[in-house]
Amino acid sequence: MNQKLRSIRAGYRSAVSRLIKKFEDVQQEEDGTVDTEDLSNILDSLKRKQETLRKLDEDIVQELDDGDIETEIVEADEYAFNLEDEGKLPIRVLIVPEIAAPLKTYIRKAAKLSYLSEIKLAHPVTANDNFQVSVLVGADYYWSIIENHIIRGDGPTAVKSKIGYLLSGPLHGTPSYNDQPTSMMNVMTSRKTKECDLEKFWKLETLGIEQIDEKETGIKELREVYEKTCISYHDNRYFATLPWKEEHPPLPMNKEIAHRRTENVITRLKKEPHLLQQYGKIIGEQERRGFIEKIDEDTVTSNRVHYIPHHAVKKESSTTPIRIEFDCSCKPRPETPSLNDCLMDTPPDLNELTGILLRFRLNQFAVSTDIEKAFFNVGLEEKDRDVTRFFWFSDPTDSTSPLSVYRFKSVLFGATCSPFILNAVVQRHLNENTCEWTDVIQKDLYIDNIISSFPTESQLLQYFDTSRILFAKAGFNLRSWESNNKTLQDRATSKNIQDNDKLIKVLGLRWNTDKDTLTFAKQEYVEMENHLITKREILRQSSKIYDPLGIISPITVRSTMFMQTLWEKKTGLG
Repeated sequence: MNQKLRSIRAGYRSAVSRLIKKFEDVQQEEDGTVDTEDLSNILDSLKRKQETLRKLDEDIVQELDDGDIETEIVEADEYAFNLEDEGKLPIRVLIVPEIAAPLKTYIRKAAKLSYLSEIKLAHPVTANDNFQVSVLVGADYYWSIIENHIIRGDGPTAVKSKIGYLLSGPLHGTPSYNDQPTSMMNVMTSRKTKECDLEKFWKLETLGIEQIDEKETGIKELREVYEKTCISYHDNRYFATLPWKEEHPPLPMNKEIAHRRTENVITRLKKEPHLLQQYGKIIGEQERRGFIEKIDEDTVTSNRVHYIPHHAVKKESSTTPIRIEFDCSCKPRPETPSLNDCLMDTPPDLNELTGILLRFRLNQFAVSTDIEKAFFNVGLEEKDRDVTRFFWFSDPTDSTSPLSVYRFKSVLFGATCSPFILNAVVQRHLNENTCEWTDVIQKDLYIDNIISSFPTESQLLQYFDTSRILFAKAGFNLRSWESNNKTLQDRATSKNIQDNDKLIKVLGLRWNTDKDTLTFAKQEYVEMENHLITKREILRQSSKIYDPLGIISPITVRSTMFMQTLWEKKTGLG
């Protein structure tokens, strides 16, 4: 959905650029006359499209992780100014729904002054005393358009520029700044360049494909220590403590920002009541199943207390159109740490994707399954629960009820350490509960997915029964079973744990069990002919194909080589 919205936004941005160009063309009619009605129609159309852009931006930002919002905000495009007798001046621009509130202009009065009446002004003379700011030129481009000629008189000063004369200074007979209250705001920003992160991006693409040197990372040793000291088993399930960094800075409570952001989420969801209802049902279901619990906000505790904001992420699904994402990277101020900053970010000890997929295609009978709500089925020890507090309605599905405090009783998905905790729990369980299929499961496990293949049907069915019993001992339920074997399909259907999708998701690929073929996920690409092409957009489009086996590398490598060329040439495509 996010990509569709971006494509629509790109079309509207192009339309806005065309309207601005048309505005300039009308403004620069050779006979010197300006059709005010035509200008008014253009401005009205521009305003409508900018309003649509604003709504699109809101929808896109709402679906983003907080870590991606900064990138979204600073995403820039390019625009070319029409210059008098000198062609065009390309400038980098940031397209936003609104630059400023409408401003009052005295251009008509200024144009009647004798020393200004014969020159062409950059701003058109219209009947409207208010105008909308369409382009705001910064100091980095200002001196590229300013020329040497200056005209002074009894009023504003005119400075010649490549887009017409610019006026500055007071106009007699108009309200002065001293007659009304004023305010000033100075904003200083620093933007970190992203270009140096390209190599890091390509390294991220090899996660699970390129074998990690355990001697360098020490992941296995860390996991083994964590298994022994931080994981316990009781009440037919595993419980874990959070892996805190040694000497981490004090964790702030985050109560105010979590409360405010929860109210903002509710306000947004109320515009789509069915999504608000679904949001409440998800939280109600989590409470019913014991994943979270409602607590008294004023309960005195010696434990650390921290509140986490959350928001909805839309999904293309008829049954669950949204999922809830908890922002463990939220911090009230830049200098204070987030929950993720205080937790170890050790990656899980993952199997190599290439090996898993090759073994999946090795034998005649293939099978896939996953652990249902894997993270939620690992309990969180009591001493760490208060750092997972959050706000929601006291009656989860009643939007008129007051906000109450909840906290997690299980490992939440969103903490940087959650995949590591799950991996450690599963590995400990498999090491302590061995069976004839333990080695197969350990080799074919990827986070909460298991995909395997067997040479005979009898082995396949034994694996189905034994693995379900094995994981049930840990409080896990293996679900979404699918196979190219009809007998196993029927058995899974009878137990209501089959995967009903026509194309089964297998580690980023799509598996057609009827034809027993693996294909790439179908992607939607944007026609770039009428859109501004930036390095960011090229990277986004070229990264859509997920190819862990490198089957089509001879094709996809071309985009990688193209990106390297753009970086080497230091092109200004953004």
